[in-house]
Amino acid sequence: MSEKIKNILLEVCANLFFIGALLFLFVNPWADKNYPMQKHWNVFFVLSADTSGHDSGTGLSIFLGFVLPSVILFLVFTAFRIFIWKKKGLTLPAGKYLCAAAMLFALSLAVTAFSKQGWRYVQISRAVKAAPADSEFYRAHFVDTSEVSLTAPQKKRNLVYIFMESMENSYADYDNGGVMPVNLIPELTALCNEGVNFGASQGLGGGENLEGTSWTSAGLLSKTMGVPYFMPFSKNADGSQGCLDNTRSLYDFLSDQGYRNVFAMGSEKQFENRDLILERHGVEVHDIGYYKASGMIPADYQVFWGFEDQKLYEVSKKELEALGERFLADGAPFSFSLLTVDTHFPSGFKCALCMTEHSSQIENVISCADRQVAAFIRWIQSTTWGRDTVIVITGDHNYLDAPLNNFMREHGAAHSWAELQARRHFFNLFINAAKEPPAALGRSRAFSSFDMMPSVLEALGFTFDTDGIALGRSLFSEEPTLIERFGVQSVEAETMRRTVQYERLK
Repeated sequence: MSEKIKNILLEVCANLFFIGALLFLFVNPWADKNYPMQKHWNVFFVLSADTSGHDSGTGLSIFLGFVLPSVILFLVFTAFRIFIWKKKGLTLPAGKYLCAAAMLFALSLAVTAFSKQGWRYVQISRAVKAAPADSEFYRAHFVDTSEVSLTAPQKKRNLVYIFMESMENSYADYDNGGVMPVNLIPELTALCNEGVNFGASQGLGGGENLEGTSWTSAGLLSKTMGVPYFMPFSKNADGSQGCLDNTRSLYDFLSDQGYRNVFAMGSEKQFENRDLILERHGVEVHDIGYYKASGMIPADYQVFWGFEDQKLYEVSKKELEALGERFLADGAPFSFSLLTVDTHFPSGFKCALCMTEHSSQIENVISCADRQVAAFIRWIQSTTWGRDTVIVITGDHNYLDAPLNNFMREHGAAHSWAELQARRHFFNLFINAAKEPPAALGRSRAFSSFDMMPSVLEALGFTFDTDGIALGRSLFSEEPTLIERFGVQSVEAETMRRTVQYERLK
Protein backbone atom coordinates (compact mmCIF):
# COMPACT_ATOMS: atom_id res chain seq x y z
CA MET A 1 0.00 0.00 0.00
CA SER A 2 1.41 3.39 -1.00
CA GLU A 3 1.94 6.10 1.63
CA LYS A 4 -0.65 8.30 -0.05
CA ILE A 5 -3.42 5.67 0.09
CA LYS A 6 -2.46 4.89 3.69
CA ASN A 7 -2.79 8.56 4.69
CA ILE A 8 -6.16 8.82 2.92
CA LEU A 9 -7.49 5.80 4.84
CA LEU A 10 -6.18 7.22 8.12
CA GLU A 11 -7.85 10.56 7.35
CA VAL A 12 -11.18 8.86 6.56
CA CYS A 13 -11.09 6.84 9.79
CA ALA A 14 -10.10 9.92 11.78
CA ASN A 15 -12.94 11.95 10.26
CA LEU A 16 -15.43 9.22 11.13
CA PHE A 17 -14.23 9.12 14.74
CA PHE A 18 -14.36 12.92 14.94
CA ILE A 19 -17.88 13.10 13.50
CA GLY A 20 -18.96 10.36 15.91
CA ALA A 21 -17.55 12.34 18.84
CA LEU A 22 -19.42 15.46 17.68
CA LEU A 23 -22.66 13.49 17.36
CA PHE A 24 -22.32 12.30 20.96
CA LEU A 25 -21.56 15.88 22.03
CA PHE A 26 -24.84 17.19 20.62
CA VAL A 27 -27.06 14.14 21.09
CA ASN A 28 -26.81 14.32 24.88
CA PRO A 29 -28.60 17.67 25.40
CA TRP A 30 -30.99 16.88 22.54
CA ALA A 31 -32.03 13.58 24.14
CA ASP A 32 -32.33 15.16 27.59
CA LYS A 33 -34.73 17.72 26.17
CA ASN A 34 -36.79 15.42 23.97
CA TYR A 35 -36.93 12.05 25.73
CA PRO A 36 -37.38 10.77 29.32
CA MET A 37 -33.83 9.47 29.48
CA GLN A 38 -34.14 8.98 33.24
CA LYS A 39 -36.88 6.35 32.63
CA HIS A 40 -34.65 3.45 31.61
CA TRP A 41 -37.38 0.80 31.44
CA ASN A 42 -39.41 3.05 29.14
CA VAL A 43 -36.53 3.71 26.77
CA PHE A 44 -35.47 0.06 26.66
CA PHE A 45 -38.93 -1.35 25.93
CA VAL A 46 -39.93 1.34 23.44
CA LEU A 47 -36.76 0.80 21.41
CA SER A 48 -37.36 -2.97 21.58
CA ALA A 49 -40.79 -2.60 19.97
CA ASP A 50 -41.91 -1.61 16.46
CA THR A 51 -41.17 2.13 16.18
CA SER A 52 -42.50 2.65 12.65
CA GLY A 53 -45.21 5.28 12.56
CA HIS A 54 -43.36 7.67 14.85
CA ASP A 55 -44.12 11.38 15.15
CA SER A 56 -43.55 12.97 11.72
CA GLY A 57 -41.43 15.71 13.28
CA THR A 58 -38.85 13.34 14.79
CA GLY A 59 -36.66 13.22 11.69
CA LEU A 60 -36.44 17.00 11.49
CA SER A 61 -35.78 17.22 15.22
CA ILE A 62 -32.89 14.74 14.91
CA PHE A 63 -31.45 16.61 11.95
CA LEU A 64 -31.63 20.03 13.59
CA GLY A 65 -30.82 18.79 17.07
CA PHE A 66 -27.54 16.99 16.55
CA VAL A 67 -26.84 15.98 12.94
CA LEU A 68 -26.67 19.51 11.48
CA PRO A 69 -24.64 21.01 14.37
CA SER A 70 -22.18 18.10 14.11
CA VAL A 71 -21.77 18.54 10.35
CA ILE A 72 -21.32 22.31 10.68
CA LEU A 73 -18.69 21.96 13.42
CA PHE A 74 -16.87 19.30 11.38
CA LEU A 75 -16.85 21.53 8.29
CA VAL A 76 -15.60 24.47 10.35
CA PHE A 77 -12.79 22.34 11.77
CA THR A 78 -11.90 20.98 8.30
CA ALA A 79 -11.88 24.50 6.83
CA PHE A 80 -9.66 25.66 9.68
CA ARG A 81 -7.19 22.88 8.96
CA ILE A 82 -7.16 23.56 5.21
CA PHE A 83 -7.18 27.35 5.11
CA ILE A 84 -5.58 28.47 8.38
CA TRP A 85 -3.07 25.81 9.37
CA LYS A 86 -1.71 25.32 5.85
CA LYS A 87 -1.18 29.06 5.40
CA LYS A 88 0.92 29.02 8.56
CA GLY A 89 2.79 25.95 7.40
CA LEU A 90 1.25 23.77 10.10
CA THR A 91 0.22 20.17 9.52
CA LEU A 92 -1.57 17.48 11.48
CA PRO A 93 -0.18 14.08 10.44
CA ALA A 94 -2.89 11.57 9.62
CA GLY A 95 -1.69 9.12 12.26
CA LYS A 96 -1.78 11.71 15.06
CA TYR A 97 -5.15 12.99 13.84
CA LEU A 98 -6.53 9.44 13.99
CA CYS A 99 -5.22 8.92 17.53
CA ALA A 100 -6.65 12.23 18.72
CA ALA A 101 -10.02 11.63 17.05
CA ALA A 102 -10.23 8.08 18.42
CA MET A 103 -9.47 9.30 21.94
CA LEU A 104 -12.06 12.07 21.62
CA PHE A 105 -14.62 9.54 20.40
CA ALA A 106 -13.86 7.16 23.27
CA LEU A 107 -14.13 10.02 25.77
CA SER A 108 -17.45 11.23 24.37
CA LEU A 109 -18.79 7.66 24.36
CA ALA A 110 -17.72 7.17 27.98
CA VAL A 111 -19.28 10.48 29.06
CA THR A 112 -22.54 9.57 27.29
CA ALA A 113 -22.63 6.08 28.81
CA PHE A 114 -21.98 7.51 32.29
CA SER A 115 -24.41 10.44 32.05
CA LYS A 116 -27.18 8.20 30.67
CA GLN A 117 -26.39 5.40 33.13
CA GLY A 118 -25.77 2.99 30.30
CA TRP A 119 -25.14 0.13 32.73
CA ARG A 120 -28.85 0.24 33.63
CA TYR A 121 -29.73 -0.96 30.13
CA VAL A 122 -27.33 -3.89 30.56
CA GLN A 123 -29.08 -4.75 33.83
CA ILE A 124 -32.52 -4.50 32.21
CA SER A 125 -31.42 -6.64 29.27
CA ARG A 126 -30.21 -9.31 31.68
CA ALA A 127 -33.46 -9.08 33.66
CA VAL A 128 -35.70 -9.66 30.63
CA LYS A 129 -33.52 -12.54 29.40
CA ALA A 130 -33.09 -14.19 32.79
CA ALA A 131 -34.49 -17.63 33.48
CA PRO A 132 -38.11 -17.21 34.63
CA ALA A 133 -38.48 -17.43 38.40
CA ASP A 134 -41.42 -18.94 40.21
CA SER A 135 -43.11 -15.94 41.83
CA GLU A 136 -44.71 -16.31 45.23
CA PHE A 137 -46.27 -12.88 44.68
CA TYR A 138 -48.01 -13.97 41.47
CA ARG A 139 -49.11 -17.26 43.01
CA ALA A 140 -50.70 -15.44 45.94
CA HIS A 141 -52.17 -12.36 44.24
CA PHE A 142 -52.65 -12.98 40.51
CA VAL A 143 -56.22 -13.98 39.65
CA ASP A 144 -56.22 -16.14 36.52
CA THR A 145 -58.68 -14.61 34.05
CA SER A 146 -59.82 -18.07 32.96
CA GLU A 147 -61.21 -18.55 36.46
CA VAL A 148 -63.22 -15.32 36.42
CA SER A 149 -66.93 -15.68 35.74
CA LEU A 150 -68.85 -12.50 34.91
CA THR A 151 -72.49 -11.94 35.73
CA ALA A 152 -74.10 -9.43 33.40
CA PRO A 153 -76.54 -6.73 34.50
CA GLN A 154 -80.16 -6.96 33.37
CA LYS A 155 -79.46 -4.27 30.76
CA LYS A 156 -75.96 -3.96 29.38
CA ARG A 157 -74.49 -0.47 29.15
CA ASN A 158 -72.24 0.80 26.41
CA LEU A 159 -68.69 1.91 27.13
CA VAL A 160 -66.84 4.93 25.79
CA TYR A 161 -63.26 4.65 27.05
CA ILE A 162 -61.08 7.72 26.42
CA PHE A 163 -57.34 7.25 26.82
CA MET A 164 -55.94 10.77 26.98
CA GLU A 165 -52.28 11.12 26.11
CA SER A 166 -50.21 11.97 29.21
CA MET A 167 -53.23 13.29 31.16
CA GLU A 168 -52.50 13.84 34.83
CA ASN A 169 -54.46 15.18 37.77
CA SER A 170 -51.42 17.37 38.47
CA TYR A 171 -52.37 19.71 35.61
CA ALA A 172 -54.99 21.16 37.96
CA ASP A 173 -54.13 24.04 40.27
CA TYR A 174 -52.60 23.40 43.68
CA ASP A 175 -55.88 23.85 45.61
CA ASN A 176 -57.59 21.24 43.42
CA GLY A 177 -54.93 18.60 43.99
CA GLY A 178 -52.59 19.51 41.13
CA VAL A 179 -49.25 21.29 40.98
CA MET A 180 -49.91 24.25 38.71
CA PRO A 181 -50.54 27.87 39.80
CA VAL A 182 -53.49 28.03 37.37
CA ASN A 183 -55.84 25.13 36.60
CA LEU A 184 -55.01 23.86 33.09
CA ILE A 185 -57.94 21.40 33.14
CA PRO A 186 -60.96 23.28 34.60
CA GLU A 187 -63.46 21.35 32.46
CA LEU A 188 -62.26 17.94 33.62
CA THR A 189 -62.13 19.25 37.18
CA ALA A 190 -65.79 20.28 36.91
CA LEU A 191 -66.76 16.94 35.34
CA CYS A 192 -65.32 15.15 38.36
CA ASN A 193 -68.24 16.56 40.35
CA GLU A 194 -70.59 14.60 38.08
CA GLY A 195 -68.75 11.28 38.24
CA VAL A 196 -66.24 9.39 40.32
CA ASN A 197 -62.58 10.36 40.40
CA PHE A 198 -60.54 7.94 42.50
CA GLY A 199 -57.33 8.67 44.35
CA ALA A 200 -57.80 11.49 46.86
CA SER A 201 -60.25 12.48 49.56
CA GLN A 202 -60.04 16.13 48.48
CA GLY A 203 -59.21 17.60 45.10
CA LEU A 204 -58.38 15.54 42.03
CA GLY A 205 -56.82 12.14 42.54
CA GLY A 206 -55.27 9.57 40.26
CA GLY A 207 -53.36 6.33 39.90
CA GLU A 208 -49.73 5.45 40.49
CA ASN A 209 -47.57 5.49 37.35
CA LEU A 210 -45.75 2.19 37.95
CA GLU A 211 -42.81 0.85 35.97
CA GLY A 212 -44.14 -1.29 33.14
CA THR A 213 -47.24 0.92 32.79
CA SER A 214 -45.72 4.32 32.09
CA TRP A 215 -45.67 4.77 28.30
CA THR A 216 -48.51 4.44 25.80
CA SER A 217 -48.41 0.76 24.83
CA ALA A 218 -47.65 -0.19 28.44
CA GLY A 219 -50.51 2.01 29.65
CA LEU A 220 -52.95 0.40 27.22
CA LEU A 221 -51.81 -3.12 28.08
CA SER A 222 -51.81 -2.68 31.86
CA LYS A 223 -55.15 -0.85 31.96
CA THR A 224 -56.90 -3.48 29.84
CA MET A 225 -55.10 -6.66 30.99
CA GLY A 226 -54.18 -5.95 34.60
CA VAL A 227 -50.49 -6.85 34.23
CA PRO A 228 -47.34 -4.87 33.37
CA TYR A 229 -45.62 -4.63 30.01
CA PHE A 230 -42.65 -6.99 30.40
CA MET A 231 -41.70 -8.26 26.96
CA PRO A 232 -45.29 -9.46 26.43
CA PHE A 233 -44.95 -10.59 22.81
CA SER A 234 -44.36 -14.10 21.54
CA LYS A 235 -44.13 -16.01 18.29
CA ASN A 236 -46.84 -18.58 17.73
CA ALA A 237 -46.52 -21.96 16.01
CA ASP A 238 -48.12 -20.58 12.85
CA GLY A 239 -45.51 -17.81 12.66
CA SER A 240 -47.82 -15.04 13.83
CA GLN A 241 -46.99 -12.77 16.74
CA GLY A 242 -49.02 -12.96 19.91
CA CYS A 243 -49.47 -10.68 22.90
CA LEU A 244 -50.32 -12.41 26.17
CA ASP A 245 -52.68 -14.69 24.23
CA ASN A 246 -53.24 -16.93 27.26
CA THR A 247 -54.94 -14.27 29.34
CA ARG A 248 -58.13 -12.28 28.78
CA SER A 249 -58.30 -8.54 28.49
CA LEU A 250 -61.15 -6.15 29.21
CA TYR A 251 -62.10 -6.42 25.54
CA ASP A 252 -62.10 -10.24 25.61
CA PHE A 253 -64.56 -10.16 28.50
CA LEU A 254 -66.75 -7.67 26.65
CA SER A 255 -66.60 -9.69 23.41
CA ASP A 256 -67.82 -12.72 25.32
CA GLN A 257 -70.76 -10.60 26.49
CA GLY A 258 -71.76 -9.64 22.95
CA TYR A 259 -70.01 -6.28 22.74
CA ARG A 260 -68.47 -4.94 19.57
CA ASN A 261 -65.09 -3.40 20.44
CA VAL A 262 -63.78 -0.52 18.33
CA PHE A 263 -60.62 1.44 19.12
CA ALA A 264 -59.91 4.74 17.30
CA MET A 265 -56.56 6.50 17.08
CA GLY A 266 -55.10 9.20 14.87
CA SER A 267 -51.70 7.53 14.55
CA GLU A 268 -50.42 4.26 13.07
CA LYS A 269 -51.54 1.26 15.08
CA GLN A 270 -48.32 -0.73 14.72
CA PHE A 271 -46.23 1.82 16.64
CA GLU A 272 -45.02 0.12 19.83
CA ASN A 273 -46.99 -3.00 18.74
CA ARG A 274 -50.31 -1.47 19.78
CA ASP A 275 -51.99 -3.47 17.02
CA LEU A 276 -50.94 -6.73 18.71
CA ILE A 277 -51.99 -5.52 22.17
CA LEU A 278 -55.49 -4.73 20.92
CA GLU A 279 -56.22 -6.91 17.90
CA ARG A 280 -55.10 -10.14 19.60
CA HIS A 281 -57.84 -9.48 22.15
CA GLY A 282 -60.97 -8.85 20.15
CA VAL A 283 -60.61 -5.21 19.12
CA GLU A 284 -61.16 -3.59 15.72
CA VAL A 285 -58.45 -0.93 15.54
CA HIS A 286 -59.30 2.06 13.38
CA ASP A 287 -56.10 4.06 12.89
CA ILE A 288 -54.97 6.71 10.43
CA GLY A 289 -54.62 4.08 7.68
CA TYR A 290 -58.20 2.93 8.22
CA TYR A 291 -59.62 6.45 8.17
CA LYS A 292 -57.69 7.38 5.03
CA ALA A 293 -58.85 4.20 3.29
CA SER A 294 -62.46 4.93 4.26
CA GLY A 295 -62.23 8.51 2.99
CA MET A 296 -62.83 10.08 6.40
CA ILE A 297 -59.34 11.63 6.37
CA PRO A 298 -57.64 12.91 3.17
CA ALA A 299 -55.11 10.42 1.81
CA ASP A 300 -52.27 12.96 1.87
CA TYR A 301 -53.01 14.35 5.34
CA GLN A 302 -50.24 14.09 7.94
CA VAL A 303 -49.53 16.23 10.99
CA PHE A 304 -47.71 15.37 14.19
CA TRP A 305 -48.36 11.63 14.79
CA GLY A 306 -50.99 11.34 12.04
CA PHE A 307 -54.01 13.55 12.52
CA GLU A 308 -54.93 15.78 15.45
CA ASP A 309 -57.55 15.26 18.15
CA GLN A 310 -59.95 17.76 16.61
CA LYS A 311 -60.34 15.35 13.69
CA LEU A 312 -60.27 12.29 15.98
CA TYR A 313 -63.33 13.55 17.83
CA GLU A 314 -65.06 14.26 14.50
CA VAL A 315 -64.55 10.72 13.16
CA SER A 316 -65.36 9.27 16.59
CA LYS A 317 -68.75 11.01 16.55
CA LYS A 318 -69.53 9.45 13.16
CA GLU A 319 -68.51 6.01 14.42
CA LEU A 320 -70.52 6.42 17.61
CA GLU A 321 -73.61 7.58 15.74
CA ALA A 322 -73.60 4.31 13.79
CA LEU A 323 -72.93 2.21 16.90
CA GLY A 324 -75.61 4.11 18.81
CA GLU A 325 -78.21 3.61 16.11
CA ARG A 326 -77.58 -0.13 16.15
CA PHE A 327 -77.83 -0.17 19.95
CA LEU A 328 -81.18 1.61 19.84
CA ALA A 329 -82.42 -0.70 17.09
CA ASP A 330 -81.49 -4.12 18.50
CA GLY A 331 -79.84 -3.49 21.87
CA ALA A 332 -76.39 -4.60 20.68
CA PRO A 333 -73.93 -3.10 23.22
CA PHE A 334 -70.64 -1.59 22.14
CA SER A 335 -67.37 -0.43 23.58
CA PHE A 336 -65.72 2.45 21.76
CA SER A 337 -62.23 3.47 22.87
CA LEU A 338 -60.08 6.26 21.58
CA LEU A 339 -56.52 7.40 22.14
CA THR A 340 -55.79 11.12 21.92
CA VAL A 341 -52.37 12.44 20.93
CA ASP A 342 -52.22 16.26 20.97
CA THR A 343 -50.76 16.41 24.50
CA HIS A 344 -47.83 14.16 23.62
CA PHE A 345 -44.43 15.04 25.03
CA PRO A 346 -42.43 17.21 24.60
CA SER A 347 -44.51 20.20 23.43
CA GLY A 348 -47.76 18.75 22.12
CA PHE A 349 -49.54 19.75 18.92
CA LYS A 350 -51.07 23.21 18.69
CA CYS A 351 -54.23 22.83 16.61
CA ALA A 352 -56.59 25.46 15.20
CA LEU A 353 -58.65 25.38 18.42
CA CYS A 354 -55.74 26.15 20.74
CA MET A 355 -55.50 29.55 22.39
CA THR A 356 -52.48 31.35 23.79
CA GLU A 357 -53.36 31.64 27.46
CA HIS A 358 -50.38 30.10 29.28
CA SER A 359 -46.60 30.48 29.23
CA SER A 360 -45.71 27.40 27.16
CA GLN A 361 -47.13 25.54 24.19
CA ILE A 362 -47.69 22.29 26.11
CA GLU A 363 -49.75 24.12 28.73
CA ASN A 364 -51.88 25.74 26.01
CA VAL A 365 -52.36 22.36 24.33
CA ILE A 366 -53.41 20.72 27.61
CA SER A 367 -56.08 23.37 28.17
CA CYS A 368 -57.25 22.91 24.59
CA ALA A 369 -57.45 19.14 25.10
CA ASP A 370 -59.46 19.77 28.28
CA ARG A 371 -62.06 21.81 26.38
CA GLN A 372 -62.25 19.33 23.49
CA VAL A 373 -62.81 16.24 25.65
CA ALA A 374 -65.44 18.06 27.73
CA ALA A 375 -67.32 19.06 24.57
CA PHE A 376 -67.12 15.45 23.33
CA ILE A 377 -68.55 14.16 26.62
CA ARG A 378 -71.37 16.70 26.52
CA TRP A 379 -72.17 15.53 23.00
CA ILE A 380 -72.37 11.90 24.16
CA GLN A 381 -74.63 12.91 27.03
CA SER A 382 -76.95 14.70 24.60
CA THR A 383 -77.58 11.57 22.51
CA THR A 384 -80.42 9.10 23.05
CA TRP A 385 -78.01 6.23 23.67
CA GLY A 386 -75.84 8.36 25.96
CA ARG A 387 -78.01 7.66 29.02
CA ASP A 388 -77.11 3.97 28.67
CA THR A 389 -73.39 4.63 28.24
CA VAL A 390 -70.60 4.64 30.81
CA ILE A 391 -67.80 7.10 30.02
CA VAL A 392 -64.34 6.39 31.40
CA ILE A 393 -61.51 8.90 30.98
CA THR A 394 -57.96 8.03 31.93
CA GLY A 395 -54.47 9.23 31.23
CA ASP A 396 -52.61 6.52 29.35
CA HIS A 397 -49.62 7.37 31.58
CA ASN A 398 -47.99 10.38 33.20
CA TYR A 399 -46.37 13.12 31.14
CA LEU A 400 -42.98 11.92 29.95
CA ASP A 401 -40.89 14.75 31.33
CA ALA A 402 -37.23 14.86 30.33
CA PRO A 403 -34.22 15.91 32.42
CA LEU A 404 -34.07 19.28 30.61
CA ASN A 405 -37.78 19.65 29.84
CA ASN A 406 -40.39 19.58 32.62
CA PHE A 407 -42.94 22.40 32.58
CA MET A 408 -44.41 21.26 35.91
CA ARG A 409 -41.07 21.77 37.61
CA GLU A 410 -40.39 25.04 35.79
CA HIS A 411 -43.85 26.62 36.16
CA GLY A 412 -45.50 24.55 38.89
CA ALA A 413 -46.49 25.54 42.42
CA ALA A 414 -45.12 22.49 44.26
CA HIS A 415 -42.77 23.43 47.07
CA SER A 416 -40.21 20.73 46.37
CA TRP A 417 -39.26 18.04 43.88
CA ALA A 418 -40.50 15.38 46.31
CA GLU A 419 -43.89 17.08 46.63
CA LEU A 420 -44.16 17.43 42.85
CA GLN A 421 -43.56 13.71 42.36
CA ALA A 422 -45.96 12.78 45.16
CA ARG A 423 -48.79 14.79 43.56
CA ARG A 424 -48.35 13.35 40.07
CA HIS A 425 -50.85 10.62 39.11
CA PHE A 426 -52.58 9.55 35.90
CA PHE A 427 -56.07 11.04 35.61
CA ASN A 428 -59.21 8.93 35.97
CA LEU A 429 -62.93 9.64 35.83
CA PHE A 430 -65.98 7.36 35.69
CA ILE A 431 -69.21 8.99 34.46
CA ASN A 432 -72.63 7.31 34.70
CA ALA A 433 -71.20 4.26 36.44
CA ALA A 434 -73.67 1.54 37.43
CA LYS A 435 -72.14 1.35 40.90
CA GLU A 436 -71.07 3.77 43.63
CA PRO A 437 -67.79 3.43 45.55
CA PRO A 438 -68.16 1.64 48.88
CA ALA A 439 -69.14 4.07 51.64
CA ALA A 440 -66.38 2.81 53.91
CA LEU A 441 -63.65 3.78 51.44
CA GLY A 442 -65.20 6.39 49.15
CA ARG A 443 -62.97 7.59 46.38
CA SER A 444 -59.79 7.91 48.46
CA ARG A 445 -57.82 4.97 47.06
CA ALA A 446 -54.21 4.12 46.24
CA PHE A 447 -54.20 2.20 42.97
CA SER A 448 -52.42 1.57 39.67
CA SER A 449 -53.21 0.80 36.04
CA PHE A 450 -53.76 -2.84 37.00
CA ASP A 451 -56.96 -1.86 38.84
CA MET A 452 -58.64 -0.16 35.88
CA MET A 453 -59.92 -3.32 34.13
CA PRO A 454 -62.00 -4.74 37.02
CA SER A 455 -63.13 -1.20 37.90
CA VAL A 456 -64.42 -0.58 34.36
CA LEU A 457 -66.29 -3.90 34.36
CA GLU A 458 -68.00 -3.07 37.65
CA ALA A 459 -68.76 0.44 36.39
CA LEU A 460 -70.62 -1.25 33.52
CA GLY A 461 -72.69 -3.23 36.01
CA PHE A 462 -70.92 -6.57 35.74
CA THR A 463 -70.08 -8.57 38.83
CA PHE A 464 -67.53 -11.36 39.20
CA ASP A 465 -66.96 -14.14 41.68
CA THR A 466 -63.29 -13.47 42.48
CA ASP A 467 -61.41 -10.92 44.59
CA GLY A 468 -60.14 -9.25 41.46
CA ILE A 469 -58.94 -9.89 37.91
CA ALA A 470 -55.26 -10.50 37.08
CA LEU A 471 -53.32 -8.11 39.36
CA GLY A 472 -56.22 -5.67 39.52
CA ARG A 473 -58.83 -5.04 42.18
CA SER A 474 -62.01 -3.08 41.52
CA LEU A 475 -62.10 0.40 43.01
CA PHE A 476 -65.87 0.00 43.33
CA SER A 477 -65.29 -2.82 45.84
CA GLU A 478 -63.87 -2.93 49.36
CA GLU A 479 -61.08 -5.24 48.24
CA PRO A 480 -57.73 -3.49 48.87
CA THR A 481 -55.51 -2.94 45.85
CA LEU A 482 -52.00 -4.38 45.75
CA ILE A 483 -50.66 -0.83 46.10
CA GLU A 484 -52.71 -0.36 49.26
CA ARG A 485 -51.45 -3.66 50.68
CA PHE A 486 -47.79 -3.58 49.73
CA GLY A 487 -46.87 -0.11 48.46
CA VAL A 488 -45.46 1.05 45.13
CA GLN A 489 -41.87 -0.11 45.52
CA SER A 490 -42.77 -3.65 46.58
CA VAL A 491 -45.27 -4.11 43.75
CA GLU A 492 -42.75 -2.82 41.18
CA ALA A 493 -40.04 -5.11 42.56
CA GLU A 494 -42.32 -8.14 42.23
CA THR A 495 -43.79 -7.35 38.80
CA MET A 496 -40.74 -6.01 36.95
CA ARG A 497 -38.90 -9.30 36.78
CA ARG A 498 -39.25 -12.36 34.59
CA THR A 499 -41.54 -14.91 36.16
CA VAL A 500 -42.89 -18.33 35.25
CA GLN A 501 -46.42 -17.04 35.78
CA TYR A 502 -46.06 -14.11 33.35
CA GLU A 503 -44.40 -16.30 30.72
CA ARG A 504 -47.40 -18.66 30.84
CA LEU A 505 -49.63 -15.77 29.75
CA LYS A 506 -47.85 -15.54 26.40
